[in-house]
Amino acid sequence: MQDLFNTAPIVVKQPKRFFVDESEYHCYDGHGRHIAHVHEVGLDGGMQALRLFAGNTAGFARKVMINDAWRRPQLYIEKSWAMFTATTTVAYPDGRPIGYIDQDFTFFKAGFRLLDPWKRHLGTISGNLLGFEFQITDAYEHEIARVDRRVPDVGEFFTAADTYVVWPRYPALPDPLKTLVIASGITIDLVLMEGKR
Repeated sequence: MQDLFNTAPIVVKQPKRFFVDESEYHCYDGHGRHIAHVHEVGLDGGMQALRLFAGNTAGFARKVMINDAWRRPQLYIEKSWAMFTATTTVAYPDGRPIGYIDQDFTFFKAGFRLLDPWKRHLGTISGNLLGFEFQITDAYEHEIARVDRRVPDVGEFFTAADTYVVWPRYPALPDPLKTLVIASGITIDLVLMEGKR
């Protein structure tokens, strides 16, 4: 079975949810085989109640853990509380940072900056006006991956379900850039879509 770090494409899919504001994703390879499960951690009853009454929870902080198909922790993603732009930390399961995906405030476009643990620039995620196509480039503006957001089918249209496909171009990308690319599909949803229901 392939793992999350050696799969192309990676399909990131949310389960159908009604009236539940709790982050969860499943990751599959291109043949539909399950390679990872992503679930929110540290969500207590008080925060669940606050989200229920808040309506739009897009600016709320969220923490998710990525477990592989054998339920072993692989990555930890934490989106900070944000009013306008969000910073997302991608870390090892023990909390040591691998890098950051910072939202870049750009009118009419969805953009992010990829940073190493010392906040040095590694690359950029640039989205189109509608947020359905994203190009990931390295620090030299060379395309290294793409992320496509799929339109929900009829059964998912009124739920919180979204699907993203991450297309890494180079399997031998160096870290932390490789890991930030892998985390990009989940991060894009956490920042741009999650909570805006």
